[in-house]
Amino acid sequence: MKPLLTLVLLFITILFFGQNNTTKGAAMFLDSALISAETMKYIDPNEIDSINIIKNDTIINSNHYVGQIHITFKNPKKYTFINLEQVKSEFTKIKSTDVIYMVNGAFIRDNNEAFKIDKNYILKVEITNSNEFYNLRNSPTRFDIINILVKTKENLDNENKILLRGYKAIGSK
Repeated sequence: MKPLLTLVLLFITILFFGQNNTTKGAAMFLDSALISAETMKYIDPNEIDSINIIKNDTIINSNHYVGQIHITFKNPKKYTFINLEQVKSEFTKIKSTDVIYMVNGAFIRDNNEAFKIDKNYILKVEITNSNEFYNLRNSPTRFDIINILVKTKENLDNENKILLRGYKAIGSK
């Protein structure tokens, strides 16, 4: 009886804790193009014309979403959205596939394919190679980090600063 009870408890434990939950939040569409929720951080809310919410469960690219959010802009032709691979090909000369993406210093951890950013909203693209890190110099793993700086107020202010170094005066423009 004891081995049977052990097997039943083991089976129930595997059944409950071994499930792979692929349910995500709502699928977001920006002018009928699938985007990630991270993309919404870099969109001006004053440019949104309408938002339509559909509460039906949806499966897109084998990912289960609990609903859909459709966002339309006031002037959709004003924006040119590109994905991260297009940023890499247009703004850098990197040919390798081992790349880590960042936007304003925050790592893009999931759904790189659906993350889109306005091409006109990009301030500059910084590239860092793994060789530049002291702890990774002897590692056989090589990768590049692409940091995309977008035109936020803080980034524009930092870009326009000029530091003067001298004997007594340090100032900014």
